[in-house]
Amino acid sequence: MRTRHRIALVATILLTLSACSATDQTAETPPDRADSAGASAGADGPPPTAEERAEAEEVAVRFLDAANAGDEEAVAEVFAEDARFDSVGRIYPSRADIMDRFLVPEVLDVGGSYEVVETRWEGDRHVVHYDFETGRGGRESFTYAYLVRDGLIQDVVGRYL
Repeated sequence: MRTRHRIALVATILLTLSACSATDQTAETPPDRADSAGASAGADGPPPTAEERAEAEEVAVRFLDAANAGDEEAVAEVFAEDARFDSVGRIYPSRADIMDRFLVPEVLDVGGSYEVVETRWEGDRHVVHYDFETGRGGRESFTYAYLVRDGLIQDVVGRYL
């Protein structure tokens, strides 16, 4: 619990500092990444078609199944090479960073297990509320807001509940 409070404190400080920053982050973002770099759940993209919704939901299930099986290769395969993951303000700008700096050490190596609580759509994002438990009994509750393109996760915004 103490670690969770520290993480929440650090996230709050980082969010406050970034909100007070005078720099325009979109100006520093390459044009092809401007959409996802400032993205949040409920982005302003066009509403997904029924086919796109089904595809995104299937990709989220593939992620869940692979992560719960501890299958590092299968987890990596659901992310685009240039995918971006915002985990409570910690930005991982590529599939390699997502895997090496976040999912492998903080999910797969600890024997983590995701349980879906609910799913919904916000704009062009498929939002999944998870309860997460480590192999040692640590528990967290959060959402991942997935942006899926061409059958791969392009961007995720993760937030604690």
